[in-house]
Amino acid sequence: MQVIAEDPWNWFLFEDEGLLYLDVLVENGAVSFSVTAELAPEQAGHFRRTGVASLAPVAHEMRRKGLMRTWRITPLPADWAERSVAAVHEWKSRAGRNRP
Repeated sequence: MQVIAEDPWNWFLFEDEGLLYLDVLVENGAVSFSVTAELAPEQAGHFRRTGVASLAPVAHEMRRKGLMRTWRITPLPADWAERSVAAVHEWKSRAGRNRP
């Protein structure tokens, strides 16, 4: 698993075994959480053709559903949390963004 794109304080895009997953930050006052979904094949294709700008409407819709509590949880592998955190740390360290 690796991070392939980021919009800081908004979302991370992960690639895992050829599949793309968007992890979106949702904030509501003092509460924050993330919602994660595998991109549909047409969304992934659109991203690969046009770049990160194509993710803005997807992230917006995911955030809206998260705030409205209508988000349907996507089943993720059991070790998702550990691997995604490791991927983010690697991404930030390669970009020199890790802070002590």
